Amino acid sequence: MSADLSWTYDEATASGGLLETSLGQLRDELGYKKLGKGILEQIVKALGKQELGYFPQWVLDARCNTEPRQGNKVWVYVRDNSTRARVLDAILCPEQANVRSVLDGLVSGDLAALTAEEKLKRIREIVNV
Repeated sequence: MSADLSWTYDEATASGGLLETSLGQLRDELGYKKLGKGILEQIVKALGKQELGYFPQWVLDARCNTEPRQGNKVWVYVRDNSTRARVLDAILCPEQANVRSVLDGLVSGDLAALTAEEKLKRIREIVNV
Protein backbone atom coordinates (compact mmCIF):
# COMPACT_ATOMS: atom_id res chain seq x y z
CA MET A 1 0.00 0.00 0.00
CA SER A 2 1.26 3.45 -0.83
CA ALA A 3 -1.16 5.35 1.43
CA ASP A 4 0.12 7.17 4.47
CA LEU A 5 -1.27 8.85 7.56
CA SER A 6 -0.86 12.44 6.39
CA TRP A 7 -4.50 13.25 7.19
CA THR A 8 -4.01 12.01 10.75
CA TYR A 9 -0.79 14.02 11.01
CA ASP A 10 -2.56 17.17 9.78
CA GLU A 11 -5.50 16.63 12.16
CA ALA A 12 -3.21 16.01 15.12
CA THR A 13 -1.21 19.13 14.28
CA ALA A 14 -4.40 21.20 13.92
CA SER A 15 -5.55 19.86 17.30
CA GLY A 16 -2.45 21.13 19.07
CA GLY A 17 -0.37 18.02 18.59
CA LEU A 18 -2.73 15.45 20.12
CA LEU A 19 -5.64 13.59 18.54
CA GLU A 20 -7.90 10.75 19.64
CA THR A 21 -8.75 8.44 16.75
CA SER A 22 -9.82 4.85 16.15
CA LEU A 23 -8.23 1.80 14.62
CA GLY A 24 -10.96 1.92 12.00
CA GLN A 25 -9.99 5.44 10.96
CA LEU A 26 -6.28 4.56 10.78
CA ARG A 27 -7.02 1.36 8.85
CA ASP A 28 -9.25 3.21 6.36
CA GLU A 29 -6.69 5.97 5.85
CA LEU A 30 -4.11 3.36 4.93
CA GLY A 31 -6.54 1.73 2.51
CA TYR A 32 -7.07 -1.59 4.26
CA LYS A 33 -10.43 -3.36 4.54
CA LYS A 34 -9.89 -5.47 7.67
CA LEU A 35 -8.00 -5.32 10.94
CA GLY A 36 -5.57 -8.00 12.03
CA LYS A 37 -2.07 -8.60 13.31
CA GLY A 38 -0.43 -7.54 10.04
CA ILE A 39 -2.54 -4.38 9.76
CA LEU A 40 -1.68 -3.34 13.31
CA GLU A 41 2.00 -3.67 12.37
CA GLN A 42 1.43 -1.57 9.24
CA ILE A 43 -0.32 1.13 11.29
CA VAL A 44 2.62 1.26 13.70
CA LYS A 45 5.08 1.61 10.79
CA ALA A 46 2.96 4.31 9.13
CA LEU A 47 2.71 6.28 12.38
CA GLY A 48 6.50 6.15 12.73
CA LYS A 49 7.02 7.35 9.16
CA GLN A 50 4.77 10.36 9.85
CA GLU A 51 6.66 11.17 13.08
CA LEU A 52 3.61 10.29 15.14
CA GLY A 53 3.61 8.55 18.49
CA TYR A 54 0.62 6.81 20.07
CA PHE A 55 -0.84 5.47 23.28
CA PRO A 56 -2.01 3.27 24.84
CA GLN A 57 0.54 1.06 23.21
CA TRP A 58 -1.33 -2.20 23.80
CA VAL A 59 -4.01 -1.17 21.28
CA LEU A 60 -1.54 -1.54 18.39
CA ASP A 61 0.33 -4.52 19.86
CA ALA A 62 -1.00 -7.73 18.28
CA ARG A 63 0.36 -9.74 21.22
CA CYS A 64 -1.95 -7.83 23.59
CA ASN A 65 -4.82 -6.83 21.32
CA THR A 66 -5.53 -10.23 19.83
CA GLU A 67 -8.96 -9.19 18.53
CA PRO A 68 -8.58 -5.59 17.33
CA ARG A 69 -11.83 -3.75 16.69
CA GLN A 70 -12.34 -0.72 14.48
CA GLY A 71 -13.78 1.15 17.46
CA ASN A 72 -10.63 0.71 19.59
CA LYS A 73 -9.44 4.20 20.49
CA VAL A 74 -5.87 5.38 20.36
CA TRP A 75 -4.33 8.77 21.06
CA VAL A 76 -1.91 10.00 18.42
CA TYR A 77 0.61 12.75 19.10
CA VAL A 78 2.99 14.66 16.87
CA ARG A 79 6.60 13.90 17.76
CA ASP A 80 7.66 17.52 17.22
CA ASN A 81 10.00 17.96 20.19
CA SER A 82 7.32 19.94 22.06
CA THR A 83 7.08 19.55 25.82
CA ARG A 84 4.11 17.20 25.40
CA ALA A 85 5.93 15.03 22.87
CA ARG A 86 9.12 14.93 24.92
CA VAL A 87 7.23 13.88 28.07
CA LEU A 88 5.22 11.23 26.24
CA ASP A 89 8.36 9.92 24.53
CA ALA A 90 10.20 9.83 27.87
CA ILE A 91 7.42 7.70 29.35
CA LEU A 92 6.54 5.55 26.33
CA CYS A 93 10.03 5.21 24.79
CA PRO A 94 12.49 5.72 27.65
CA GLU A 95 15.31 4.14 25.66
CA GLN A 96 15.08 7.06 23.20
CA ALA A 97 14.92 9.94 25.69
CA ASN A 98 16.80 11.54 28.54
CA VAL A 99 14.02 10.66 30.96
CA ARG A 100 15.48 12.32 34.05
CA SER A 101 16.15 15.61 32.27
CA VAL A 102 12.71 15.77 30.65
CA LEU A 103 10.75 14.89 33.78
CA ASP A 104 12.88 16.92 36.18
CA GLY A 105 12.61 19.92 33.91
CA LEU A 106 8.84 19.58 33.74
CA VAL A 107 8.42 19.22 37.48
CA SER A 108 10.83 22.00 38.48
CA GLY A 109 10.03 24.40 35.65
CA ASP A 110 13.75 24.35 34.83
CA LEU A 111 14.27 26.51 31.76
CA ALA A 112 17.40 24.51 30.92
CA ALA A 113 15.13 21.57 30.14
CA LEU A 114 13.34 23.56 27.44
CA THR A 115 14.27 23.28 23.79
CA ALA A 116 15.51 26.37 21.96
CA GLU A 117 12.10 26.68 20.27
CA GLU A 118 10.30 26.54 23.62
CA LYS A 119 12.62 29.20 25.07
CA LEU A 120 11.90 31.49 22.11
CA LYS A 121 8.18 30.90 22.55
CA ARG A 122 8.41 31.91 26.22
CA ILE A 123 10.35 35.06 25.29
CA ARG A 124 7.70 35.97 22.71
CA GLU A 125 4.95 35.41 25.29
CA ILE A 126 6.71 37.74 27.74
CA VAL A 127 7.34 40.42 25.13
CA ASN A 128 3.74 40.33 23.91
CA VAL A 129 2.26 40.63 27.42
